[in-house]
Amino acid sequence: MSVRRYAQTARLRLRLRAGGFDAGRMTCEGCLPVLHTGGDCRFGLVRLRGVVAPVELGAVRGGELRMGDDVFVNQGASIVAAHSITIGDHVLIGDFAALYDSNLHAVEPSTPVREGPVEIGRNVWIGRGAIVLPGVTIGDHSVVGANSVVTDDVPARTLAVGNPARAVRTFEVADDWRRL
Repeated sequence: MSVRRYAQTARLRLRLRAGGFDAGRMTCEGCLPVLHTGGDCRFGLVRLRGVVAPVELGAVRGGELRMGDDVFVNQGASIVAAHSITIGDHVLIGDFAALYDSNLHAVEPSTPVREGPVEIGRNVWIGRGAIVLPGVTIGDHSVVGANSVVTDDVPARTLAVGNPARAVRTFEVADDWRRL
C-alpha cells in the first residue's frame, strides 16, 4: 500500500471510529467518503475508491447497514440505509451506483413512502450507474448491468439489465467461484 493510500486509510478509520462505526478493515483510495453516522453500521473488509467522486456511505437514525468481507465500492456510489441494507461477501459495486431501501418521501398524498430491506448476495457485481430500489433482493453470483434500474428481485446466477431490469440470461457458476 502506498504511503498516500495508507494515510488516507488511517484518516478514514479515525472518522469511522468517531462516527461510531464498527469498521472492520476498511481501506480508501482517493477522496474520503461522505459518512452518515446516525444508524448502525458494520463492515468487514471493504475497499473504497473515490478518485473522482467520494462514496456516500452509512445509515441514518434507525437504519442498519451491513457489508461483508472483500467488498469493493467504486467512486460516486451511494449506499445509505434508512432501514436495512445487507451486502454479502465478494461484492463489486460500480461507479455512481446507488442502493436505496426507502424513497424517503411520498410521491403524492395517496401514495405511501416505499420502503423495504435491500439484500445483496455473495459474489454479486452491480454495474456502473445501476440503481437498486427498496425491497429488492439480488441473489448470489448475479450481475446487474450498467445503468439498470432494479425494481424486483434478481434470482441467483442471473444477469439483469435495463430499465426496469429484467433477467436476460443465467450463469453456471460453482458456489466457491468468485469474481476478481
